[in-house]
Amino acid sequence: VIAEVNDQMPVVFGDNWMHISEFDYFVEHSFAPPKYAPNVNPTEEEMTIAHYVTELIKDGDTIQMGIGAISEATTSLLNDKHDLGIITEMMVPSLPDLVEKGVITNKRKPLHTGTSLACFAIGDEKLYDYITENVAAQIYPGSYTNNPHFIARHPNVVSMNNAVMIDLTGQIASEGIGHRMISGVGGQFDFQLGAFWSEGGRACTLIKSAKKMADGTLSSAIVPQLPPGTPVSVPRTFADYIITEYGVANLRYKSLIERAEALIAIAHPDLRAELREAARKNLYPNL
Repeated sequence: VIAEVNDQMPVVFGDNWMHISEFDYFVEHSFAPPKYAPNVNPTEEEMTIAHYVTELIKDGDTIQMGIGAISEATTSLLNDKHDLGIITEMMVPSLPDLVEKGVITNKRKPLHTGTSLACFAIGDEKLYDYITENVAAQIYPGSYTNNPHFIARHPNVVSMNNAVMIDLTGQIASEGIGHRMISGVGGQFDFQLGAFWSEGGRACTLIKSAKKMADGTLSSAIVPQLPPGTPVSVPRTFADYIITEYGVANLRYKSLIERAEALIAIAHPDLRAELREAARKNLYPNL
C-alpha cells in the first residue's frame, strides 16, 4: 500500500484516518489541491429550475448539495432559508458562505448534529480553509455518507440530482443516452433512495426540458421511451419530483397515465403535442 504525503492537503476531521502501520511506502509530493470554480453565469432556464427547487426546500431540511450549473444556481438562492443540514457526497464551494449566513447550521439533524457530512470536498481556497481542522465539517467514507438507510434516518431530506433524459413512466437516465456514456452515476441513486425513504423527504431530479440541436430543432429530454441501450440511473419505482423550467411534476404514488400527463405538462411547450401523440400511439391510447 503506497501513500502520497502532501503537506498542502487540508487536514479534515471525521472517519478518514489510517494508521501509519497500514502503509508499506510513502511518497512525498507537495502541491495545491485541485480547485473547482462554480458556474457564476447560469442560464435563464437553469435559474428557473433552481427557483422551483428552492420552493420545495423548507427551514430545517437536510439537503444534498450537488455539482453542476442547476445545483449551483440552487445554492445561490438559499439565503432566505434557516437551519438547513448537510449530508452530501461532495462539499461544494458555497458551503462556507451559507454557514456564515446561518443558512446551514445542522442543528436540527438527529445524527451528527451541528456537523456537515460528505465523503469528499472540491472547491476553492476558502472551502479548503473552512474544512481544515473544523469539527463542523467532516469527511466520512462513501459507504457511510451515501448509505440510503443512514440518509433515511434523517427526516425531511431533500436530494437534488441532474438527469439527461426521462421517459413518460418516470425512468431517469443520468449516465448516458443510448450507448453514449456521459458520466458515471456517482451517488445519485443512493441519495434518491435515501430521500425517498426519509420521513417528509423529497427526491428531486433536475432536467432542462429540451436541447437545441445543431440544425436548430428542439430535442425533448422527456421522451415516450428511453433509446435502446440507455442506462436507467433511477428506476421509475423511486421517481419523485421531476423539475424542468416549466414546472414540477410529483410522480410519487401516481399511475403510469398520471405520470405521463404530469411529465408532458412540464415538457417544452413546442413538443407537448408530439409527446402526447406518441404516448397515445405507443403507450396509453386513452391519454
